[in-house]
Order: sequence, then structure tokens, then C-alpha cells
Amino acid sequence: MAACDTEDLGAPDIVLDDVLDMWSGFDLDHNVWVVEDTDLSLIGYAFLEEDSEEKLFSYGCVLPAARGRGVGASLVKSLEARASELRNTTGVPKRLQGMIPTLCEDAVRLFEAQGFAPVRYFKRMGIRLDTEPAAAILPEGLTIEPFMKGRDEQAVYDAYVESFADHWDFAVPPFEKWTEKTQLPTFEERWWLIARDPNGEVAGFALGRMREDLLFIEQIGVRRPFPGTAAVPVQGILSRGSNARFAGCRCSQPFGCLPPL
Repeated sequence: MAACDTEDLGAPDIVLDDVLDMWSGFDLDHNVWVVEDTDLSLIGYAFLEEDSEEKLFSYGCVLPAARGRGVGASLVKSLEARASELRNTTGVPKRLQGMIPTLCEDAVRLFEAQGFAPVRYFKRMGIRLDTEPAAAILPEGLTIEPFMKGRDEQAVYDAYVESFADHWDFAVPPFEKWTEKTQLPTFEERWWLIARDPNGEVAGFALGRMREDLLFIEQIGVRRPFPGTAAVPVQGILSRGSNARFAGCRCSQPFGCLPPL
């Protein structure tokens, strides 16, 4: 994945811990495929995630040196076959979605040849933190504090569902599934920040992860009664990332921002 990111995006935004966290929630026997070369080296892989009852999300990559050999096409066919199998098993129509870098023209042509069409574009934004970030400036009455396991799961989950309700193609995840990430060994409470109003209610949140020198802001949400406060938890999380080389996020929503992966 790092090699593909470097080729297609200019730099990787994922490390080994991220891959292990991601794969820990997959059905490895049925929803993950890998392709080996003749020397048994890994040259491509893909996974499928059952995002909701009828939406299936997929992602894959092929090493740059192995492209043009039909590896990607084989992986897409495997994804489609699994989607058909799930449709036939459950009796529920399925929508298969994938994510590709638009700058990777090979991938664009591959998916278009298989009948896929673009439905949504996301932007990746970033900033290099070469100096100490400025302290967060809080609107009157708001405070920032880190997430606390065993106390904040339900409140932040409820705020997440509310702030993302209008997000494109949003499906409400079960509470238990949403909280799985807080049980991972790599989870750090200090990178999940909550903005609270004077009554202690959650006004907004910024959920991030720190990997080596990369601070990645995964989700930003603001509840409807508190428009314009998204910058509060973001400033807070950046101020905690003074040792980070780079901070990045993907956003696309007035109230909530969510990376497609």
C-alpha cells in the first residue's frame, strides 16, 4: 500500500499499524484477496467491507511494476463475484463501491471498463507542521478535552450520527462496530478531542491518529446547534501534534467530514 500511495499520491499516508488495525476487522476468509507473482511475492490485493445492509465498500491496489498484466481486472472480478454471492445469500440488492486516486489513470480506465462510473470525489488536504502550532482559540463557553474510554463512547457516537446524517451515502453503523476502533491496541485517547458547551454537551469532535510523524485527522463533526465550531477541536488536535511532520484530513460536508477509507 505504501508503494502504491507513493506512486499515485506522492507519499504514503498509512503505516503498518494502520494496516493491522484495518485488517483486524475483516473477514479474511471471504472478503480479502491477494495476488502473488511467480516468485510468491505479493503484487496486489483487495478487500471488501460490508458497510451497511446494501452497501459494499472495496479498495485494492497493484504494485506499479505489476500493472498492465491483468492483476487489477482479476481483483475487480473477485470483488464483483463476492458482491453477487452476498446478494444471493441475503436476498438484499447490493451496491459495490470502490475508491481510487483520480490521478491513477490505469485504475480509472480499469473501473470504467468494468462498468463503474464516478459518483463522488474527495480531496486530501494537509499541512506541514514545521513550527509550534498556535494555541486553540475557543469561542466563549466552549472547552476542549480528550476522549475518555468508558465515559464518552455513547455521547461521541450520538454526535457522530447527528453530524454525519446529511453526509453523502451515510449509513448509521451499529454502536458496537463504531466503538471497535477504541479497543484497538494502537488507539490513543489524546488524539480524539471533544468540544463541549457550558452544560457539558458534545458540540463537536475531531478524531485523529498519530503514526510515526504523521498526524491524520480521520473525522471532524459538529452537531447542528453549534455551526461554525469545527475549527475548535481541529485546532486542539493540531496543538497536540507539535512533533508531527504532517497533518492531513479528507473533508466533504458542512457538518461532518469523513475519509472514504
